[in-house]
Amino acid sequence: MTALMSPENRGEISTVPGPSRQAEIGLDAERRLRGRGYLSLRDVSCDVCTDIVQLRGCLPSYYLKQLAQAVVAEVEGVRRVINLIEVVAPAYRPALGGQRASGRG
Repeated sequence: MTALMSPENRGEISTVPGPSRQAEIGLDAERRLRGRGYLSLRDVSCDVCTDIVQLRGCLPSYYLKQLAQAVVAEVEGVRRVINLIEVVAPAYRPALGGQRASGRG
């Protein structure tokens, strides 16, 4: 946040959102995501422009995508969240409807 003093203010300090406040919002958002206990949320990045946060990354479920959006929306100073997270199933999971190996012979 940038503090400005002008002759019109007569010593009063007004605060203007600036690069440092944007950095604080981004760090707070990422800290909250990492604190949720889901390892995959660590792969989400937050880009901040004024009071708008863009989420980017890949997650294994729509639940986690929605959770990430809700967590970031709670950060003080965030007015809007643009969720660009992609939902991608992990490579080690069998495809739905695929054949499953059985131990029966």
